[in-house]
Amino acid sequence: MIIDVSEIRKSPWQKFHYDFKEEIKPLDMESDEICFKGLVEVSVDITNTGRILLFKGSIKGDPELLCSRCLEKYTFHLETDFEEKFCHVSEVSQAAEEGGDPEDLQVFENNRIRLDDLIWETINLGIPMKSVCREECKGLCGLCGTNLNLKECQCKTENIDPRLEGLKKFYDR
Repeated sequence: MIIDVSEIRKSPWQKFHYDFKEEIKPLDMESDEICFKGLVEVSVDITNTGRILLFKGSIKGDPELLCSRCLEKYTFHLETDFEEKFCHVSEVSQAAEEGGDPEDLQVFENNRIRLDDLIWETINLGIPMKSVCREECKGLCGLCGTNLNLKECQCKTENIDPRLEGLKKFYDR
């Protein structure tokens, strides 16, 4: 997604609104590849605050995730917000003098801002580290690997850590 900001830069203290619906390529995460069902909706308000362009927006989409308990794929409804400050390369020093921290600014040139990296970063931050298909998910049996949401397994659950065997004998008296 690329936004041409030439008109925005000529309009101090004005707000502009953009809506996009984009197909997002699969995200390659550490443990899995995340695919989106349908299009991802991006809504962004851009305010020209003088030398800085303030982007505030939201992202909505439905990625397919892998449940960390039962390892089944499920659809997660993602709604997350973002905020970022952009400054033209020729105005970074002036923006810093006016109180903007140069480390907080994304620098652009040629009056075109590519939002792909910002969108990917926002999506990454919006996806839970330990995703669960539902709160009641029972997960997998630690012994046989059966999905406990689908059926009960026949494993004995009284497995005792061999290091604690002596303690069990003490309490059995």
